[in-house]
Amino acid sequence: MSLSVSTGFAARSGELPPATVDGSLWPVLMVKFGRTGTMRDLEAYLAHRAAWLGRCEPHLCIIDAREVNLPSMQLRQRYTDWLTEHEAALRQWMLGTAYVIQSPAVRVMMSVMRHVAPLTSPFVVTATPQPAAIWAAERLQEAGLAQAAMRLRASYAVPAS
Repeated sequence: MSLSVSTGFAARSGELPPATVDGSLWPVLMVKFGRTGTMRDLEAYLAHRAAWLGRCEPHLCIIDAREVNLPSMQLRQRYTDWLTEHEAALRQWMLGTAYVIQSPAVRVMMSVMRHVAPLTSPFVVTATPQPAAIWAAERLQEAGLAQAAMRLRASYAVPAS
């Protein structure tokens, strides 16, 4: 199941929508955030993310936040609250999260958020998608999901480890 989350937000020409969520490589969710987003956009993303989490299946996320500008305090707080609210399910079903972040400011923000609402699963922060995919494929392999790891490596054109 692949879906795009862009409720009520018209991206400017050449700009990414607020968030896209692609589940075509399930048990990998590929999330891509655009430069801007509103609370409504975040709530739509979190609702879809909760639905995927509700499948009660082991999975991981690759979150591409390379385009993200520093989100407002309200957006950061809401995301942190969501992590706390879903802590038990995340602990049970998340194999890990790979964040693709280039902005030093966004990296610092992510570090602070992780201290406020520590994730209960492994994570990595990389500057480009390929190392994130390699890390994610290793987590899948460790969880006994070799075919999913192979599909992910093929999708990102990274060699088997």
